[in-house]
Amino acid sequence: MKFIVCPSCGEEIVIKDLYEGVEVQCDLCGSVLLYEDGKFILLDTNEEFDPEDLEKDFSEGEEDIEDEFDDIDYDDFYGE
Repeated sequence: MKFIVCPSCGEEIVIKDLYEGVEVQCDLCGSVLLYEDGKFILLDTNEEFDPEDLEKDFSEGEEDIEDEFDDIDYDDFYGE
């Protein structure tokens, strides 16, 4: 199973099988991507995307958000 980001809206798309000619649809915006010649083609615009450009490690992003909150000095906000 692989996760990519929809190039139209940024929503997470789950790909269960990746093979030549497979069509993947975003549940949020309805955009359809076609996998052909090692690239994803956005059927609305015929724009091509490398799979590496759309891949995202979603667990890594969650850690980054937590790190940002850990760096905040809440005493500055509340005047304590």
